[in-house]
Amino acid sequence: MRISTGQLYDRSIQSVLENQGDLSDIQQQLSSGKRILRPSDDPVGAAQVVRLTEEIDLIEQYKKNSNLLTNSLEQEETVLRSINDAVNRARVLMVQSGNGIVGEQDRDAISIEIGQIRDQVFDLMNARNPAGEYIFAGFESAAPAFSFNPSASGNKYSFEGDAGVNKIQISDTVRVQVNNSGKEVFEDVLTRSKATISGSVGVTSASLDIAQQASFDKFHRENFDAVTAANNQFRVTIISATQAQISNVGTGAIIDTKEFTSGTPFSFNGLSFDIEGSVGNTVDFALADPVKQNIAETLNNFVNALSSPSISDGAFQDALTDALEATDNSLASIASGISQLGGRGNITDAVLASNLDLEIANKTARSNIEEVDYAEAVSELSRQEAALQAAQATFSRVTGTSLFDFIR
Repeated sequence: MRISTGQLYDRSIQSVLENQGDLSDIQQQLSSGKRILRPSDDPVGAAQVVRLTEEIDLIEQYKKNSNLLTNSLEQEETVLRSINDAVNRARVLMVQSGNGIVGEQDRDAISIEIGQIRDQVFDLMNARNPAGEYIFAGFESAAPAFSFNPSASGNKYSFEGDAGVNKIQISDTVRVQVNNSGKEVFEDVLTRSKATISGSVGVTSASLDIAQQASFDKFHRENFDAVTAANNQFRVTIISATQAQISNVGTGAIIDTKEFTSGTPFSFNGLSFDIEGSVGNTVDFALADPVKQNIAETLNNFVNALSSPSISDGAFQDALTDALEATDNSLASIASGISQLGGRGNITDAVLASNLDLEIANKTARSNIEEVDYAEAVSELSRQEAALQAAQATFSRVTGTSLFDFIR
């Protein structure tokens, strides 16, 4: 086979260039630390690297979300604990105000301090996060969660937000609630459940008191009918000299039968009845509608009771009982909110730890695929240098051959 001079040069130059390219690739691998310089070097490995890089970038975003969530939870917990401490102080003052030795001046002093606590609590209920959003306003976070209207005929402290809650994605499958709505923590808090005598037939006298509030609250929750008002009416019927029967007026159902002595109090689900009458006499009592009230309104109502110079002892004791019950319910709601924040924090920490483990595993897998083995690469560099030198020497020898060299 004849090889022309042009072919000889082309093949020699091609061989040198190929060796130079291989040598350049090895040098680039050593300088970059990457084994895969282009997808064609390892198509399967390159695809795996792209997928692992996406996973690592996503985990990095989840880590940022987890940090943001943790900061938000810690801030809200700080606010709720501050409110809890302030309300506990107000409760101590409420109990103190109920002492018989506390005079009018003492009540005025207590009302001033509880008024300051009320203002502090109201301010905390409108706390904002670093972005300027109101923490407890729900989705309406651009406006204050609670407003104060001193001229309002009803509640002066009103909730202006909504029940919306924001959530943050911290893993592929886990989204955690960021905030508690003020409606849940502060607004939807029940005041003292009440019952009143609504009528009687034949009795000489009848009175009703709530002797055990917790027991009556349970009865109220289980039996109050928000749809049919008649089902909230109950009747005590004296069926003998020693027995009284309690029934539901609306349904006609007999609920209980109690031992009865005329003029002697008896108890029923936290209620204490003192009825003086005879067989066939009846006393009707009704469950009052449940009322919800935020803690700022509760404190404000009690400040007004403390500041009223004309309030009777009985009315003040009733106001104090209302305030203590509503305050206890508010404290329970705040404690529940703090507990929820702790649970979300635990979930966030657990998911973050899992994400960190996944990040390490993915980075290790990506490193095994794309990073260069320096010992192998250095050996390959030496081999490619030798191959290039051989190609260059061969080119020089072959292209230097001439017929005149043989003639001489």
